[in-house]
Amino acid sequence: MKEKIGLLGGSFNPIHTGHLLLAESARDQFELDSVIFIPAGNNPFKVAQDDISREHRLKMVELAIEDNAQFEVMTHEIDQTGITYTIDTIEKIKRSCPEGDFYFITGADLMFEITLWKGAPELLKSVKFITTFRPGYSHEKLDTRIQELQEIYEASIFKLYATEMDIASSDIRSRIKNGYSIRYLLPKAVEKYIYKEKLYLPNKETESENE
Repeated sequence: MKEKIGLLGGSFNPIHTGHLLLAESARDQFELDSVIFIPAGNNPFKVAQDDISREHRLKMVELAIEDNAQFEVMTHEIDQTGITYTIDTIEKIKRSCPEGDFYFITGADLMFEITLWKGAPELLKSVKFITTFRPGYSHEKLDTRIQELQEIYEASIFKLYATEMDIASSDIRSRIKNGYSIRYLLPKAVEKYIYKEKLYLPNKETESENE
């Protein structure tokens, strides 16, 4: 029997409880043997915002998943210097584990963006997809989109029924900048790391220049 492996990519800037719940819910409902977290390198669709070093983002992922034996992290994209593309990462993973049965875990928003990605037709056929609902996307709208992708690209897409958590990394960064609590939005170990390394705090030099 093939090993069922979940793949969860993202900037993880920072990783939060919503990411972990998504991964665990997918692992549980689809009986995945493991879930690989893939921190993004240079994402072609995201300009640097509140940017921190790759090492910090990677460390936070490692801290967040350290107590789950079914979770692991892959550094392929973090290790690249240029723009990274999901299709290339997945091809590398499949070469290294040709017997794996791969499931790309994502939120509803990706279903409406994926055709803009490099190698989208090949990507939609190369792995199965697990998608969950997110605030702002109706069930009917997502169902229609999934059907379109299945008919046009012969994609294998499964819906994940999980608790919806409206948590965003951008909101966490904003809360830190404004001095608000981020408790319970992310693992305690990640919260401690953020404050220890003074991540996402206002740039004092920039503030002085603008006064």
